[in-house]
Amino acid sequence: MEEKNGTKVIKVAGDNNFPPFEFLQNGTYQGFNVDILNSVSIETGVTFEFHPMPWEEALKALENGQVDAIQGMKYSRERAKLYEFSEPYFTSAQGIFVRKQNYTIFSPRDLAGHKVSVQRGDISGEVLRHVNKAHMIKVENQAEALRLLLDGEVDAFVGNQITGQYVLQHSDRYDEIKIVGDPIDPTDYGLAVLKKNKELLETINEGIRQIKRNGTYKKIERKWFGEYIYPHYFLLEEMLTYILTGAVILFGILLMILWWNFALKRELRKRIDDYQKTMDELARKDRLQSLGQLVAGIAHEIRNPITTILSYSQMLPQKYDNREYREFFSEHVAEEVRRLNRLINDLLDFARQRPPERTAFNLLDLVQAVHLYFHPLIKEKAIRVHLDVPPSLYLWADPQQIKQVMINVFKNAIDAMNGGGSLAISAKRNGEFVEVTIADSGEGINSDDLSKVFEPFFSRKPGGVGLGLSICYQLIEENSGSINIQSKKGEGTSVLLKIPSAGENTS
Repeated sequence: MEEKNGTKVIKVAGDNNFPPFEFLQNGTYQGFNVDILNSVSIETGVTFEFHPMPWEEALKALENGQVDAIQGMKYSRERAKLYEFSEPYFTSAQGIFVRKQNYTIFSPRDLAGHKVSVQRGDISGEVLRHVNKAHMIKVENQAEALRLLLDGEVDAFVGNQITGQYVLQHSDRYDEIKIVGDPIDPTDYGLAVLKKNKELLETINEGIRQIKRNGTYKKIERKWFGEYIYPHYFLLEEMLTYILTGAVILFGILLMILWWNFALKRELRKRIDDYQKTMDELARKDRLQSLGQLVAGIAHEIRNPITTILSYSQMLPQKYDNREYREFFSEHVAEEVRRLNRLINDLLDFARQRPPERTAFNLLDLVQAVHLYFHPLIKEKAIRVHLDVPPSLYLWADPQQIKQVMINVFKNAIDAMNGGGSLAISAKRNGEFVEVTIADSGEGINSDDLSKVFEPFFSRKPGGVGLGLSICYQLIEENSGSINIQSKKGEGTSVLLKIPSAGENTS
């Protein structure tokens, strides 16, 4: 440290290309760290003389005594052996950047055997030293390390998350790169000096405390990282309540399904005799396999939203001050809770054993009611609907259960026609049954999938649970009818429902 005209002058080195923390632009040295030290200078009267240079040279300049301090450095145990750190004024985290089409790297351990670009002297080197067989490509700054990734010369870049995103946004190539895994080692960040110069930190620490007290720090933080809007406490509490309630209900459903299965096995064991032992053993194995598929399907559907909620929740403490992440958190966690709720409702419909309450009712009235229910969506998708249902046809079944079947079939048909199309509903009497045909001009079903459409949890629809047609099959069977599907990929789908007839009203 020097004195000029009675004023203390501290020579400070900093990275010349580490935006938005510190960087040269149009001959001016600027950034978050620069503004912090200029504000500390105003509060304490100490003058800081900035020396921007490549990061590795900054480290050597400090070691050789050419400068008194480095204005921004992330704390680590290894670095603490060499340097004394000021009071922290930020939290710094590293991230793993890969190209969008990379699906093999998700965490630091996945970097083994890959080429990874890092900045010389950056703390990312400490991370990679613990990854066996990771090939480090060291360059002068983080912008150059990112360029190697963009040009395909390396498989990944490990560096400061904020700097990496800043460089990508300003190079207009943000859509080519993604960040994978959790933030790496979010740690305190502050000014660093050699241990022999730790007395310099007393004045600097007092200045940092003062700008935090008088609001200057918040203004600088907002300038470089944005304004924060904090979420309402009660909204988070309500969301947590929904998550816990959903988990309890789902656990209860699983217990009910298991109990039901054990009860069936006990009943079957009472009725078998010596002649049926072989056949019953085969049937028991088949039931256990079906139960395994059912439970596996439930577990898979539950795990997806819960895993998503857990991942977002784990990152919330680090990103709590990021407005965009809180908005993203609120929207996506709420959607995952709603997804769990839809799954619960479908499971309840699937497991409910309510016998049908049969009565005679008019088929045309039911079809028109379902058509009216979907009219807004049909209009939005520009779907043409053709009804050919005689008003004289009456069904002998449970009207609510048949309506639920119709709603599920209509919805599948509409979902299959995103670019418009036609939906034809026709019906005729054939002996003791009324045959209802619902045909759409949608994308159709693969021949390999056609035999599986009634299996629980089988679905090719994005976000689909795969219980709709299983419930339809169950309800039609309980009403002494049948359901059959014919489809070809690219040629649409036709669903044939056979439902007991209550005769015709010709009046």
